[in-house]
Amino acid sequence: MSSRIIQAEYLHYSDPAINSDKVFNIFLVEEDNETYSCISEYGRRGTNLVRVFVCSNQSRSVTERAFRKKLDAKRNHRKTPYWDSPYGAEQSPFAKEMFSRLVLMRHNSSPKAADPSKTRKEAADRRMRTRGILNQGQIDSLEI
Repeated sequence: MSSRIIQAEYLHYSDPAINSDKVFNIFLVEEDNETYSCISEYGRRGTNLVRVFVCSNQSRSVTERAFRKKLDAKRNHRKTPYWDSPYGAEQSPFAKEMFSRLVLMRHNSSPKAADPSKTRKEAADRRMRTRGILNQGQIDSLEI
């Protein structure tokens, strides 16, 4: 088993008057050893985001509490209240990294279904190589 995202929230704050365009993403992650971590990333949109562990290797209830507390603090901030971002998952390096790990893990662990046409062609190629006949069954330029 690999770490996986249990819950994610993607927030942003934008104020053109002061040239502010920030993102804040927070994740509740289940770790391999059946503990949970809360990870946030923040920064200016389009730059490398700073990743911070809010809490690590805790029980789920402790981690969920930290997750909610941090999320509520960002949404209810007095000067810079954040709101939900519809494009957060696409712009989050952590979410992309976790997704690519998941795809890679599934790709490597799942048995590959054999393509019948490909296996027949490979078998024919092996037979041709063992007999020493090149281009068997195909017209060669010397035959024309």
